[in-house]
Amino acid sequence: MQYQIQTAPIWEAYRETDGCPLCKIFAAREKRLVAQYLDENVMDPDFRVASNSVGFCPEHIRAMYKGHNKLGLALQLETRAAALHELVQKAPTDKKSAKKHAEKLDAHIGCVICDALREPMSRYYMTVAEMYDNEKEFPQLFAAARHCVKHAQYLYAAAQYAGKSASAYLGALTAGLTRDLRRTETELRAFADCFDFRNAGSRPDPEAVTDAIKLLITNDLNK
Repeated sequence: MQYQIQTAPIWEAYRETDGCPLCKIFAAREKRLVAQYLDENVMDPDFRVASNSVGFCPEHIRAMYKGHNKLGLALQLETRAAALHELVQKAPTDKKSAKKHAEKLDAHIGCVICDALREPMSRYYMTVAEMYDNEKEFPQLFAAARHCVKHAQYLYAAAQYAGKSASAYLGALTAGLTRDLRRTETELRAFADCFDFRNAGSRPDPEAVTDAIKLLITNDLNK
């Protein structure tokens, strides 16, 4: 495959063995975007128009708040507040206009960082499927990977890009997900059993719940 800029992060993530490789790619891109919105994007007109229009989700505003640039954050929140002020200052006068007012406001509540992540991550899912079909060493890494449920969903949707290898790709994805879910069930049952009085003295695995959350929900527990 020709596009090394797109494939290099995938090779790197899949060669690591701890956790979902696509969670790692997502986290790296997300971290860069949060940093950009605290630094170079603060005074960029195009980025400010976007952030003023839809704002930031709770998760990403918390990440920005924890960052190093409170002034940059304050400037963005100031103009976001001004944009919303202009949007809502005329009060609706009846039920019908109130509904339209709510719909108009809803259209301006979102997250500019989530939006910026959506397209590149879609390309990564497509590229993973293409690599399964085109890269000799990749299927073995793919089969061994511990994909979280969320990213497995997107990989299923990208199966068409695996070309002639689509059936093998889907089989490997399903086998891996089944393997990891079965292991998670076993580990959580063992964890719970340790608290049964009949198993007094048993020591629960402290990583069982953490590993389950990483598989079922999110790989990043530090947000």
